[in-house]
Amino acid sequence: MEEQQRPVQPAGGGGGCGAPPEEQWRGAVEAALPGTPASAAWPHVASFYAAHRYLPGIDVCERVGDGGEDGGLLLVPGCVRHVASSAAGLWAREELLEAPDHAARRLRYAVVDSNMGFGRYVATLRVLDGGGGCRIAWAFECDAVRGEGWSEAALVARLAASVDGMAERVQQAVAAEAEARAGEEEEEEEEDGVAG
Repeated sequence: MEEQQRPVQPAGGGGGCGAPPEEQWRGAVEAALPGTPASAAWPHVASFYAAHRYLPGIDVCERVGDGGEDGGLLLVPGCVRHVASSAAGLWAREELLEAPDHAARRLRYAVVDSNMGFGRYVATLRVLDGGGGCRIAWAFECDAVRGEGWSEAALVARLAASVDGMAERVQQAVAAEAEARAGEEEEEEEEDGVAG
């Protein structure tokens, strides 16, 4: 009787049953915020439940779950948000992987479910000093996206447009805050002048 040979799987191989290893994509995009200090931009980027304010095309961003005692605003590893684009019919659930690192100005999350064809996807957002302002850097690593019209170049282009839109909206928010502070200071000076 002839002995049958079993196929040998390479160490660390892919999805079992002879499946090829998953293609991995990784990259980074960034956008400049001239004249905007990193310390002013960071609170906006770190607002995990406010993606709808800063990302073009996203009109829904809400916490998934009961929200806990803090009303759902505490940012702890494992909390999940639901983001969606009503116009495009796209959605994702994203899990915070670690508490926002305020010293390094870094936020990491993973897509845990979506209707866009994502498997494993991890993103790191950072706000970096530099060039008379700051930059928002968006790095990603993921399995190849299994959806119509997706390629690594298409994902990078989509993220580049998103980070550009985010930078623009964060700059507008920081400018609006500065304008509001200036208005408050002006009112206080006027009140001091009337009282004096």
